[in-house]
Amino acid sequence: MAIAPWFLPSLLSLVLWGVSVFLPKIAVRTLPPLHLAVYSNIAFCLGTLVVIALHGFHLEFDPRGAVIAISVGILGGIGQLFFIYAIQHGPMSYGAVATALYPLVTILLGSLILGETITVLQATGIVLGICSLIIMVAARHDPIQK
Repeated sequence: MAIAPWFLPSLLSLVLWGVSVFLPKIAVRTLPPLHLAVYSNIAFCLGTLVVIALHGFHLEFDPRGAVIAISVGILGGIGQLFFIYAIQHGPMSYGAVATALYPLVTILLGSLILGETITVLQATGIVLGICSLIIMVAARHDPIQK
């Protein structure tokens, strides 16, 4: 059985993103959230420049794609900042689970804007994802836990 070409990069992304989402909880002990976001984004830019340099610097430009790409950066940066504020003021488990549900927004936008279909299994996953967040929030107020 051959491994699908997307599997290893997805697995590596999962591990790297998992660590990168965990580390800010430690960093906000000594840095304000905005400063943490600035440092991490500087590192992202430097890392991107290194990768571009290693592959030969050629940057394609299309106005429509560039506007969308810039929007991705702005929205991602603001989202990162909100995440850092969330984990600074609450448990990592809640911040991680709540923000890990972002594919729900992606799937719904894909359905509404791109006309992609949502299968019964995907809809079940969406409902279970929302239920997981509700259960975690309810568990914080569970008198048995106290």
